[in-house]
Amino acid sequence: MEGKQRVLKILKGEPVRACSVFATEFWALNRRGYTIEKFLEDPEGLLSVIAEEVQKIDSDIFFFLAGLTSVPLMVLGAMYKFPEKGPPFAEMPLVRSREELKNLDLKKITGDMRVKKLWQASAELTRALKDKTMVAVNIRAPFTQAAQMVGPENFMRLLYRDERFVFELLEISMEIFLEYGLPFIKNGVEMIYISDPTASGDLISRKHFEKYAYPYLKKAVTEIKELGIPVLLHICGDTIDRLDFIREIDPDIVSVDHKVDLEKAGEILGEKICLAGNVDPSEVMEYGSREEVERKALECLDKVVNRKFLLMPGCEISPDTPLENIMTFLAVGHGAFEKLDNRGGKENGRTGSR
Repeated sequence: MEGKQRVLKILKGEPVRACSVFATEFWALNRRGYTIEKFLEDPEGLLSVIAEEVQKIDSDIFFFLAGLTSVPLMVLGAMYKFPEKGPPFAEMPLVRSREELKNLDLKKITGDMRVKKLWQASAELTRALKDKTMVAVNIRAPFTQAAQMVGPENFMRLLYRDERFVFELLEISMEIFLEYGLPFIKNGVEMIYISDPTASGDLISRKHFEKYAYPYLKKAVTEIKELGIPVLLHICGDTIDRLDFIREIDPDIVSVDHKVDLEKAGEILGEKICLAGNVDPSEVMEYGSREEVERKALECLDKVVNRKFLLMPGCEISPDTPLENIMTFLAVGHGAFEKLDNRGGKENGRTGSR
């Protein structure tokens, strides 16, 4: 069975084994010596490089454009700098006042050639990978994108000092999300990966999550699912105190950080949502031995018997993650239950994710 079919079956609740290594285009490009900036300049020319690297592994999902979530803000006039290695970072905020916010021309997004090329590239990559791997395009959630618009530190101050401005930012950020994100679906992408790192429990309280992040995440997920496309939601850090809200948001898959206890997460999310996670992407995947990767992956699987589950690292993997660790992880994810049975850990006949 090919990776895409495994994902579709798991979302239907069928007992299959599914695993993604949480690899991104940044990982694929870095393996061949290319930068994110070079890809943005010529996505068509480098798309084959990405496809070739993805096809070397057996990941059920490949995460696309994770290093370029700031593109909509670039188009609107934000100044970003591309380092030699890593995603671009803002040199100055896009918005510094209500007046600047009101003057944003969102029509620039749909007319921008870079954006059009990324829409097309996502469709071409989906076709190139066919049934082997499902492509999930990464779009920043409205809350995190709003923080990027004014600068994260300033945004955190605004949460306490200017509630009205925060909601004005969130409303525009929601419009940007839809203007930029929905055309990916219309161009043939089969999954959307929403990332909302600023909504982490490491950064904001449960109260602020409920007030500011939850309503816009709910709208974003609903808009996408109404178009018949599954949604994977990932929020970095400790999210255990807001998983009940995330259950109400109702994404198809919830990816949790390695800081989150899988058993507790599964209890809160319930059986409908597919839980994904959560091997440490740095300490284990990048710096651990193959034996440690296998052990930690099996520990995750031991915690999620009899539920829909997608074995993944707790966040995106580093481009420096050893290929042997990646292959070990994927081998465990796709054949773990036989290994568990052979070592006598579980009864024979135990199936995979449900």
